[in-house]
Amino acid sequence: MVIAFIVFGVLFIAAVVFIIMAATRNWRAAKNAGYDPLAMETQMAAQVMNSKLLQPAEPSGAGALEKRLAEIDDLRRRGVISEAEHAQARAQALRDL
Repeated sequence: MVIAFIVFGVLFIAAVVFIIMAATRNWRAAKNAGYDPLAMETQMAAQVMNSKLLQPAEPSGAGALEKRLAEIDDLRRRGVISEAEHAQARAQALRDL
């Protein structure tokens, strides 16, 4: 009975030491990465929600092509791009469709 108690005590202490070491390493890793360890979950969730990966995709199809061609025409009308650049950009937009 005493041996079982000693074995249980050693295993319990080992588990507690392991948990403390893991928590300490996680705390340091969070600090080194620039996160507040107590608010890291919230900070990371905010970053994910603000990332471009979750934004809606650009519209495709005729509406998107019309919009892109109108932008190209506007650039030419304002003199931002030359006639050759205008023709090249329109051709590229049509190829990308």
